[in-house]
Amino acid sequence: MSQIEIAQIIEQIKQEITVDSNGQGKASIRATARLADVQDSSLRRALLSAALEPSALAQSLIQQGFSPAALETWNEGIPDMGVAAVIEYYAFDAGRYCKQQARLVCKAFNRIGVRAWMQDIMGWTKPATQPQEQPSTPALPPVEQRLHTLVLAMKTLAELTGGRLNPYMEQQFKDYAGNLLTEHNRKLLTPSEERWLGVVNFAESELGKKVPLSGAHYRGHLGTWVRTFYPHLGDRQETRLVNGVQQPIYVYACHDPAVAAGLTKAIEEFFAHPSPGAALRQAGAFASKKEKVSV
Repeated sequence: MSQIEIAQIIEQIKQEITVDSNGQGKASIRATARLADVQDSSLRRALLSAALEPSALAQSLIQQGFSPAALETWNEGIPDMGVAAVIEYYAFDAGRYCKQQARLVCKAFNRIGVRAWMQDIMGWTKPATQPQEQPSTPALPPVEQRLHTLVLAMKTLAELTGGRLNPYMEQQFKDYAGNLLTEHNRKLLTPSEERWLGVVNFAESELGKKVPLSGAHYRGHLGTWVRTFYPHLGDRQETRLVNGVQQPIYVYACHDPAVAAGLTKAIEEFFAHPSPGAALRQAGAFASKKEKVSV
């Protein structure tokens, strides 16, 4: 018997094969008998004999772990692993009753597996799993709540220090509160996604840089660096609190990806340079006017 004839048999018994939602296949006794090239009545008797006087086939199946009670239920359909065991028996273990067709079918099954074969001919596909929901990024509390928390924190610090807060820390708190309200009010007046930040604010909040108040890389030089070497990023100024004093500072359109990328590059170059002050003097940044504070 050729593989073409086996393919024809498979096509004829296709209607007697089912695959459930878990991908487990089942074939009727008639379909299994056709694959093994035996009479379906003989196969049925061999399976039903398991409880009383097991046939050679039933004994072989029991030795492979199938219970006699399970074999009796196969009259309603043989599970895919049972089909493989039956065909293997008639291919190699049935003695003079071995069938050449069963051997050919068994070889084909060994290549792809009975379950995969049944799934394939029935067009079964594994159900798509529902994608796991990604945890949402927690939103910041409302401005009013953040300000209330800030006030309570300052009050607690004052109580712990006996009313002697570090002046610099106290001023930082006040600046933060003032700028927070300014930003909140601006969004209420002009609802948009725009974000205008000073270069120091951008470096610390977006890039995680700590911009010092003094030294070779102090914040004043950072603002001058951006205005000197990256003037195309903008020249907008706004009045904001800096160390408790309202001062004009340069702010940049950080909502614009090109501007944000330019600021990032400028800041990285600034901190990578061993002496940015010398580079600024060489570029003539301090020749004509006093540099402005930029935060």
